[in-house]
Order: sequence, then C-alpha cells, then structure tokens
Amino acid sequence: MPAVDLISRPSAGPVPPAYLGQLAREWEATMPAVLLRSRFLGLLYVLHDRADEVGHVRPRHGGDVVQDLARGACLRTEDTMRYLAAAVAAGVIVRRSPDVLTLTPSAVPDWTAAVDHLTAPPTREDHP
Repeated sequence: MPAVDLISRPSAGPVPPAYLGQLAREWEATMPAVLLRSRFLGLLYVLHDRADEVGHVRPRHGGDVVQDLARGACLRTEDTMRYLAAAVAAGVIVRRSPDVLTLTPSAVPDWTAAVDHLTAPPTREDHP
C-alpha cells in the first residue's frame, strides 16, 4: 500500500490500538535516541492508555489533562507540557481544546521537529 494511502485513509479500527501498533512497531524504531532516552516515549504510552475509542484523551475525574498525564507518566507538569508540545510538533497528537488531546496515528511523524522542540530553550509558550 502506498504511503499516501496510509496517511489519508481513516484507521480501519479503533484509534488506540492503531496508535499503539505504530508506536511499538514503527515509531519507536525510527525515533532519535534523544527521544528514546527521555520520558517522551513513556508519555506517548500513557496517552495511548488514557485514550477513548476515538482517540480522545480527557482528564480523569474532571481535572486538568496535563496534570492528569503528568501523574500518570510520573513527570513534572512543566516537563509534561514540553513533551506534549513536542508530540504536537511531531504530529502524533492534536490539541482539540484546552482539556482534550487526540491521538493521531500518522505514517510519518516528524521526530526532528519533536527533538528541535525539546532541545530548544524553554519558553512560556510550551503549551501544546
């Protein structure tokens, strides 16, 4: 199947299993070492774990989604915001609203953009 079909066609099944399949089989193998050594990869697995059937990640118990993910990934809130912004830059999640993130299984994540975001000096605009 051409790569264009993988990008443009909707997922054949529920989003979290498709996301996990790409994460474990394809993305992890192509990620730069800096992403693998950081907690970025762990946060992607937590995002998968917290997603509903259509790939939306919402806060549990009505709290803040970033704080909820930080607790789940054992990260500081500031680091979670940086990793989420890097994941948005890579194209593997989308921020739908302040409290809703969406998994986006993508055939070609932009890991370079994620690395650039994580290695750049922190700014006040690190919200994804």
